[in-house]
Amino acid sequence: MNKKWKQLMILFSVILPLLSIGSSVIADDGEEHHEEDRHEYYQEDDEDDNFDVVDELEVPKREKQQQTEFWNLWSRQPRNNPNNLLPISEPSEVPVIFNQNKIEIYMIPQDGQILISANEIAKAIGAKAAFYPDSEISVLTKGNIELIVKAGSNAAFENRVKTPMPTQAVPYENTIYLPISVAANAFGYRIKWDITQKGMELEEIQ
Repeated sequence: MNKKWKQLMILFSVILPLLSIGSSVIADDGEEHHEEDRHEYYQEDDEDDNFDVVDELEVPKREKQQQTEFWNLWSRQPRNNPNNLLPISEPSEVPVIFNQNKIEIYMIPQDGQILISANEIAKAIGAKAAFYPDSEISVLTKGNIELIVKAGSNAAFENRVKTPMPTQAVPYENTIYLPISVAANAFGYRIKWDITQKGMELEEIQ
């Protein structure tokens, strides 16, 4: 009996270390796979983060190139320089020259921008304008371009894409007044101040 017991004890003492080694190898192997999975997962995230960082670094560079805001340029960025020097200092009728035609359009200086009637700028460039008084919204269309502005909002919908404007649109005289830069640039025109004629000249952007 004692001999058999001793043999069992010896056998048990040999098997036990083997079992513990095997279980530790299995555990270690499972942890290695787990860590590898985690590393791959975070590596993918890190790669995405790197792209984000690059974008964040590039944005300030682009902004530095466009630090100065002009009344005649819509940069499509959510900022404005209210200290812009404007060619007019009070609301007045201003000549608009387009395709050798000249018409007088009422304009309002506001927050470093010049506001113009959506209806009148539409006539000047051959676009269509629709005004919805209940919602105070103007819709301008020409070709495949659509521009929607709402009174009290500093955003426009350019072909259904919400884009910031340099200042708010305002309701006045059964239409919406919006920055002339937004109205002109959206339809492919640049604005120049003609010193000789003291008016706005619209030129098609080639």
